[in-house]
Amino acid sequence: MRYPVENKSKKIVMFETHPLFLSTSGGELTSLHKQSKPFNLKKEQTLYMQGLESKSLFFLESGYIKLSKINYDGRVFILDIVEPGEFFGEMTLAGEKERSTGADAMDNCSGLEIKKETFEGFLKSRPDLAIKLIQMIGDKRLNMENMLRDMIFMDIETRIASLLLKYADGDMLKISLTHQEIADMTGSTRVSVSRTIIKFRNKGLIETSCERIKLKNIEKLSEYLQKEQHLN
Repeated sequence: MRYPVENKSKKIVMFETHPLFLSTSGGELTSLHKQSKPFNLKKEQTLYMQGLESKSLFFLESGYIKLSKINYDGRVFILDIVEPGEFFGEMTLAGEKERSTGADAMDNCSGLEIKKETFEGFLKSRPDLAIKLIQMIGDKRLNMENMLRDMIFMDIETRIASLLLKYADGDMLKISLTHQEIADMTGSTRVSVSRTIIKFRNKGLIETSCERIKLKNIEKLSEYLQKEQHLN
């Protein structure tokens, strides 16, 4: 039986109410939480680099972390942005030996590091959760594949419109993104992103201020995606 929410910190509640753990008892999760190691990062600090040994997974409690891949010619691609309440680095449980991406803080972050052996021991006592974990990993891989597909087949305006809508919280973006980060997320260049942002602003679709973007016409931005779907 789980403890009353009011007796626990917000961070522990966030961990224990993750969809992966919905059928798990409070005692089991309290034990797993206690075996985890807290981490704290300042903005732009690196949690781990691409190519390093993969031996832990992580749970993000606050802030945002970008998962980036550097290709053979030094080009950076941001494949995902981890939000509070999400696991990441879980490919270590699927046999990953070296990190396929790097993980960097987009702002001040906190979370938990869980050793691979610790989580594997937990799964041995709850093999039913392994299926949920496989589904979670599969969903993330599919999202990354869809993003890479969009980079190939969508034009730059549609890619940026899609990105803005994906990370919208009401009429504001939930994350502060630089033009370079938008470029790294859309397979574009900073110059092309800047031109598109100016074009959107001149059309009255967005407002910009200090790296913050406000969506002024979500309906018009959505038309870019509808046009793309119609073409497909």
